[in-house]
Amino acid sequence: MSSWDQGLNDGTAALRRSTPELIADALRRAILTGAIGGGVQLKQNDVAARFGVSVVPVREAFQRLVAEGLALLQPNRGVTVTAISDADFREIAELRSLLEPHVFRLSAPRLTSADLARSRDILEQAATTGDLYRRAELHWEFHRSLYERAERPRILAQLAGLYTCINRYLLPVWSKVGLSAGWVDSHITIIDAVRGGEIEVATKLIVDQIGEAAERVRDQLQLQKA
Repeated sequence: MSSWDQGLNDGTAALRRSTPELIADALRRAILTGAIGGGVQLKQNDVAARFGVSVVPVREAFQRLVAEGLALLQPNRGVTVTAISDADFREIAELRSLLEPHVFRLSAPRLTSADLARSRDILEQAATTGDLYRRAELHWEFHRSLYERAERPRILAQLAGLYTCINRYLLPVWSKVGLSAGWVDSHITIIDAVRGGEIEVATKLIVDQIGEAAERVRDQLQLQKA
């Protein structure tokens, strides 16, 4: 099964999600895993034929990808997949470093024991799944569970988009060299710090994680250029 088609083959999900959502997810998975590379033109008729639908849901799926920053609408070229670059990655990492500490400080004092237990469960799922795309989804779900008590839906929407875009850089690293040593423990330490009321310690841990992940990705980007 190709990355293109996998998002459409979960019958349970199909019962809950619209056709544009399913097509967008299949295309998103293909882009994030590298099956569709940067600069590739997405043609409505070709995608519609592949999934056996009209161009209407495909057009809506394309709009979602453009809104997420995974695709661009360009004059005379239609919709093309956004290229990966050092500058793009740097900006994503900078925005995460600005937004996440802020929203976490608002949320952390309001997190309950049940919230933290849920965060721990999500983390365990992320650590044990063999599906890198699903791990990336769970990674954001883990962080969102720590931020959602801030009640800042616009910031969370911005962060959701940033996590989607940064996965184009993270997934190849996970595929080539795996998770960093102590990946799980470093996330558990955040939960433990919140549980102990050490909000600033937990905030610093989050910022440090962003920086460490950025270094690993930059190292891989440099290797690709060599």
